[in-house]
Amino acid sequence: MTGKIQVGLAGLIAIVAASLLISAAHAPPADAVQLAVAGPAPVVVTTATVAPVVTPKPPHSDPEQRLIAILDDIRHGQLDRAEYQVQDLIEDKPNFRLAQLVYGDLLASRAGVPVAFETRRDQVESLMAEARQRWRHYRSQESKEYLPESLLQLADSQEHAVVVDLSSSRMFVFRNENGRPVLVSDHYVSGGKNGAHKQVQGDRKTPVGVYFVVDRLPGEDLPDKYGPVAFPVDYPNEWDQRLGRTGSGIWLHGVASNTYSRPPLDSDGCVALTNEELEIIAPLMREGSTPVVIGEAIEWVSHEQIMNRRQAVNAAIEQWRSDWESGEVERYLSHYSDEFHGRGMGKRDWDDYKTRVTRSKKYIEVELGDLSVFEHPHEQDMVIVTFDQQYDSDSFSSEARKRQYWRAEADGRWRIISEESV
Repeated sequence: MTGKIQVGLAGLIAIVAASLLISAAHAPPADAVQLAVAGPAPVVVTTATVAPVVTPKPPHSDPEQRLIAILDDIRHGQLDRAEYQVQDLIEDKPNFRLAQLVYGDLLASRAGVPVAFETRRDQVESLMAEARQRWRHYRSQESKEYLPESLLQLADSQEHAVVVDLSSSRMFVFRNENGRPVLVSDHYVSGGKNGAHKQVQGDRKTPVGVYFVVDRLPGEDLPDKYGPVAFPVDYPNEWDQRLGRTGSGIWLHGVASNTYSRPPLDSDGCVALTNEELEIIAPLMREGSTPVVIGEAIEWVSHEQIMNRRQAVNAAIEQWRSDWESGEVERYLSHYSDEFHGRGMGKRDWDDYKTRVTRSKKYIEVELGDLSVFEHPHEQDMVIVTFDQQYDSDSFSSEARKRQYWRAEADGRWRIISEESV
């Protein structure tokens, strides 16, 4: 039947609940988790019991918690309670389309017939995809000792960090507590219509990499579809440009005022979240400093693994700094990969330039500060290092903000493959 799809209680719940819960049928229901905001940063208040699991269990938004509780009631046959709760939810959030879909199915079940949606099949399927993503995340938990492997080291200036996992349609927000990331909230998000790994302008894909918030655009200056505020990131960054990637206008933003949330794959390449949740995280975003790590399948590892990796990278950075100060040009240049490209120069031109300027110096002093280190979420054994650099010599002094890309090469040594001023 063209243009129609029959989705009744059996269809909705079988797809959303039964098929997704087979593997978690014996999992205990999670306790309530509440997010409160105190001062400039969110504070987590939880009574949940942490169990050995797969993905993180941070606080959820209230509408999402209510939706999950409704689906859980349906799963356990509590249809009267589910109907009452979903009525209450859509009264509060009439533009929450997924909640409306659940309510429609419950009403149809009262009449003993499936409901025929006078809509396109892909619109219903996109709502089902949203339900699956939200439910899968709700059913998975993990100890707070686990962190995204990309967050090796936050600089003092980076009060918060954002990690986006496109495979689970989730954004995680971390607070910097004395250099250690602490998870404070997570949010359902929508990514590009054509998935991840943006390559060219107009491909409707979300880029994968380590980016930084570069601006804050108020909602009154934007079309309604972007919500109350938008945060552009620096795509294409140095690595994207080196690989010939094109495009622009990758933002963290909200949704149109006539909707609550969008399907998992629905943007033109940006990362979109609900307007309410965007307004929660907006005060935490800092132009020029807040990192935004976007990955297709974020790996979560122990704090010990993070520290081991951080120590190895920091040792390589310190040796590079020390060898630069030594004036021994060969030692200094041994830290640069044969694949190096930076400041418009390849490895040979870089060697010639550094040899020429270094050998004329009587002394060199280099200090590094406000250093951050992020593992690339896709490139193998690559880290992105950003720092303030103070350079002094007998004939020249300078201050600069630098960004380097280091890679562990075949011989086990970390070497610089890109270096630019930010």
